[in-house]
Amino acid sequence: MWIIILALLLLGAQVNLSGLVPLQTEDPSPPWWVGGRLIWPFAEETNTLVTGDTLNTLTPLLSITSALCFLLAAAALLRWRVPDEWFPWLIIAGVVLSIMLQIIWFSGWSIFPLVVNIALLWALFGSHITVESLRGVTA
Repeated sequence: MWIIILALLLLGAQVNLSGLVPLQTEDPSPPWWVGGRLIWPFAEETNTLVTGDTLNTLTPLLSITSALCFLLAAAALLRWRVPDEWFPWLIIAGVVLSIMLQIIWFSGWSIFPLVVNIALLWALFGSHITVESLRGVTA
C-alpha cells in the first residue's frame, strides 16, 4: 500500500509542477505514452478563473508549494529526514493548494489531478494512514 501512496504523492507533485509550463496554444498535446494531457492539465487556451498578473503570481506559488508539500510527504514516507508527524499535514496542505490550483485552471483535464487529490484525502481520512501504518515500525 505504501507504494501506491508514494506513487500518488509523486504524481500529485508532477501534475502540479506542470502548471509552471502550461502547454502553449500552437504546441501539440504531449504524447500518450508520457501521460498526455492527463499529467499535463494546464494549457494557455484554458479559460482560467483569474487572469493577468494574479494568474501569473498564483500559478507558480500554488504549483511549487503544493508540489513541495507532496514531495516532503513522500520523503517522510521514505523516512528521509522529514518527521513522520508531518506526513498527514503535508498531504492536507498539498491537496488544499492543489485543489485551489486546479479550480483556477479548471477544464476537463483537471479531473484527473482532482481524483488524485481525493484519493490522497480518502487514504488519509478514510483509511487513517500514517507512516507507521504504511511502512511498519522499525527499531
